[in-house]
Amino acid sequence: MKTTIELDPLLVKKAQKVLGTPTIKGTVDASLKAVVRQQQLHALADALGDIPLELTPKQLHRQRRKRTPRVSR
Repeated sequence: MKTTIELDPLLVKKAQKVLGTPTIKGTVDASLKAVVRQQQLHALADALGDIPLELTPKQLHRQRRKRTPRVSR
């Protein structure tokens, strides 16, 4: 879709730096995708609800120790 809008040049430059996009069109597209993705993640989190863990600090520490150690590359 082609449209004409006024954009804050400083805000566009900041968004380009954050998103790593070289063009205004790419920046706007990436920004819109990020907003939609963020909303979808919030909707998913709301759908999942809270997961009660009810772990004591001691139990949590034991669970963390059960993990396999990470191999450095």
